[in-house]
Amino acid sequence: MKITYLLKMPNYHIIDTTNNIVDNSVDWSGDTSIWKPDDGFIGVASTEGGIGWKYNSSGVGVGTTSGDTSSMWIPQIGYGTTV
Repeated sequence: MKITYLLKMPNYHIIDTTNNIVDNSVDWSGDTSIWKPDDGFIGVASTEGGIGWKYNSSGVGVGTTSGDTSSMWIPQIGYGTTV
């Protein structure tokens, strides 16, 4: 009997660099020789946050309101936030 393991690629959020909002989430290895986000976008490996959330590279953790400016992932109004 042969057992095959399928390794799941990390989840990356695709961030629009003009507003730091998560535009999409993709399964990707991070290898830019195979695929890379379009100009004006970056990929950030994370299992937190989601589409529509704001990304703050200098923050830590996940915020609960759009006013949590010290968090890395900040929910925005209309995206499941408690505002």
